[in-house]
Amino acid sequence: MTDRSLIGRERELADVIAVVDAAAQRPASMLIHGDAGIGKSALLAAASSAARRRGHRTVSLRAGVLRPFALAGDLMEVPAGARCGPALVGALLRTLDEMSRDQPVTITADDVHLADAESLRLLAHVATHGSTERFALLLTARGHRLRAGTATGVPRYPLNPLTEDAAARLLDALSRPDRGRPDTAGGLHVPARLRLDVLRRARGNPLALRLFADDAGVLPDEFPDLVRSLPAETRWLLLHAALADDGEQIGTLTAAAGGSRDLRGWAPAERAGLVVVREGLVHFRDPLVRAACVTGRGPHDVVRAHRGLAAATRKTRHLAASRPGPDASVAATLEEAAGEAIDRTDYLAAADALQAAAERSGTPADAARRYARAVYAAYRSGHPGWAIELHERVMTAALDPDAAGVAAGGAAFALIQMAQPWQAFEVAVRALDREPRDGRVVLSLVYAAATAALFSGAPAHRARLPELLERIGRDGGDRPDQPMMPPLDDVVTRAAIQVVADPAGYAGGCPEPAGTGPSGLFRLIAAGSIAFLLDESPRAATELRAVWESSTSFDGPGTTFTPFPFLAIAMIDAGRWSEAAVLLNQAERAAGVRRIPLLKAVIPALRETLRALRHDGRRVPAARHDTMPPAPGGGSLLDGLHQRAAGLIALAGGDHDTAYRYFRRMFDEDGEPRHYLLGPRSLPQLALAAVKSGRESEAAAVLRRCRIAAGPAPGSRMTMLLAHAAGLLGDSEEDFLAAVSEPERELSWPLEYAEAQLNYGLWLRSRRRFRAARPQLLAARDTFLRLGALAHADQAGRGLPAGLRPSDEPAAPAGAFTALTAQKQAIARMAAAGLSNREIAGRLHLSPRTIGSHLYRIYAEIGVGNRHQLRALIDHEG
Repeated sequence: MTDRSLIGRERELADVIAVVDAAAQRPASMLIHGDAGIGKSALLAAASSAARRRGHRTVSLRAGVLRPFALAGDLMEVPAGARCGPALVGALLRTLDEMSRDQPVTITADDVHLADAESLRLLAHVATHGSTERFALLLTARGHRLRAGTATGVPRYPLNPLTEDAAARLLDALSRPDRGRPDTAGGLHVPARLRLDVLRRARGNPLALRLFADDAGVLPDEFPDLVRSLPAETRWLLLHAALADDGEQIGTLTAAAGGSRDLRGWAPAERAGLVVVREGLVHFRDPLVRAACVTGRGPHDVVRAHRGLAAATRKTRHLAASRPGPDASVAATLEEAAGEAIDRTDYLAAADALQAAAERSGTPADAARRYARAVYAAYRSGHPGWAIELHERVMTAALDPDAAGVAAGGAAFALIQMAQPWQAFEVAVRALDREPRDGRVVLSLVYAAATAALFSGAPAHRARLPELLERIGRDGGDRPDQPMMPPLDDVVTRAAIQVVADPAGYAGGCPEPAGTGPSGLFRLIAAGSIAFLLDESPRAATELRAVWESSTSFDGPGTTFTPFPFLAIAMIDAGRWSEAAVLLNQAERAAGVRRIPLLKAVIPALRETLRALRHDGRRVPAARHDTMPPAPGGGSLLDGLHQRAAGLIALAGGDHDTAYRYFRRMFDEDGEPRHYLLGPRSLPQLALAAVKSGRESEAAAVLRRCRIAAGPAPGSRMTMLLAHAAGLLGDSEEDFLAAVSEPERELSWPLEYAEAQLNYGLWLRSRRRFRAARPQLLAARDTFLRLGALAHADQAGRGLPAGLRPSDEPAAPAGAFTALTAQKQAIARMAAAGLSNREIAGRLHLSPRTIGSHLYRIYAEIGVGNRHQLRALIDHEG
């Protein structure tokens, strides 16, 4: 579906098209109803297009004429004075039967609330009493409370507002040119700072979204006409309500407008159904009414209303709108208000006030200083695009190094959230090269550079971190004039930077999080990130989950978006898959509403990862690569997550060649990990795919490189992964034993430990050491079942020889042998008859190795461990 007017309406369109499809056999009908601008007409037009593609004849009826049977007259001639009775219904049914003899007919009528009642009764009778006529009747009507008799009997379908994330997707689409429409060549330009405001005011109404996003939008005449019909005092009150936040106190609005204290000026608007007052709060019933209350008002009226609202509410946006030109005193007041907003951690209000203060500053220096602080506030408010827009305004300004550092710190973190870690690193380093004196600024910039290096995975970035770390405290001391910067914990932040630079060489432990408020939040982020990098997955998941949930307490969600990928990965590693899935849904909504490319890139890859791990053994669709754009440079964390997810999907589907290609792309030609974190953690999957596709020697070279990178004393998890991969590639029991030697690993990395047990158990089974294989396979199966890795669990269960399964374990299912393919049955019969692999290979013109591979799979599929059991099973099943 390419029509962007239908974004967010995929389910509704499918439901309407189902009515069209039903018309191929019988009459079908639907009455779509909802508010003005909600998308009824677009849905009807899309249904008509779908009908034509299906070979339907389409007929569009025109509503608006109230003469009896005017609407139905487009289908057949209705005699003057006719009444809606059996004769007329029969005549129309015969007409429709004739029209649909060669092809189904789709009849549409928009805005039938404006149609004559006689036609609607006739059409309803026809739709409900037809039998063999092949037609679909699709109607639309305004409102959710339709008048009595409006197409009685036709199934009603309410069209509700778009969800917030669907509205955000539509807003994004409107911001891009529509290739099919030259009049939209430039798209809408919605400043990042106004994005949330536009979404909130539109309340999921597509037409309102266009109007609030584009001052040149066209409002249907009926809404301005309705507002103009009200008394002047009421219109003036409504203008204040339209400019204020939704749900403002009626007394406050009345005082701002200078209205009567007895509130009688609101009564006409309430009687007209334009607003509703609940518990003293004013709410517009329809976002289009809100837009109409401002339409037609001159700039002077709007400025005067904002001035009244500023006095009544003391909100900075009204103060800024009431003084559009340079005004040093207003700028100072706005900056003071921004400081108060920062104190209560309302960074959205702070950024808005600081930008407004900058725009009204009397000197370029004051403007640049305020813009610099606004950058950091915009980042912390969760609007990275806004932060970058603001940073572009101060890049050429003559700022002192500390003020420039504040702006660069916010811009660097914003660029990371925009999935641009290379640019983020450069911005942070350039600011550091100006040698800011404030230790807090320096520490924040180095931490931003380290975070960018973690996402980019670039060795050159990590190599610079020790030198940058030395700059912290070079001139010493925090200065009190940078309240925008977070009070970072020097020890914990330094440790986080050191772990990013050299995780193998880091000798310190993982610090305990402490403190409350924003300062405690930053310590928690640093401590959780350290735990993630040191492979303390359960702890990382717990601490970073607390960070994610804290965004509602401190109104600074921007701080929580950057560590989200580490949180989601840690949860998957720790076996908390259901929680991870819920978090991915939450993050997806935030990513769409606030436009966070980092989350938009991470979420599909991690969803694909969960899909691969949870698959049940049936055919797994290929990874959807178009949902995960490759990162620049090919070595970033995002690109690594994409390659790993695609490899896991291919592995789950049994496509080992493709799986190997994806996992191998996580390393360069020499076998070095492209991303130092993700590459080594995918070694067992690389090794398994290599063994299955005959590339053991190439994978072994990669393993050697990773051993060197891990250092002389790798952690417990890396020891397990290296040993597991070596066991698969080297056919060595010593390596398998090293991988499963510490049972407590199952508590931290349940899937990876169970996979090591599974492959060790299968290795033992292949050597007919069935009793030694049994505990490994049983333990692996239990873990897989607990996690929901059904195909893994099935593989472990089938790996258990029939005679060594638990007493309550069912025997091989009846018909297991006959369910095999014809070729596998032939191989199994020859093996059961005593033929060697070489003899079977000669008869089938295959290699002995291929026969051995087939028998390995056959044993697993039918649950036997040797040829004796195979012969017994064949004899039993005949």
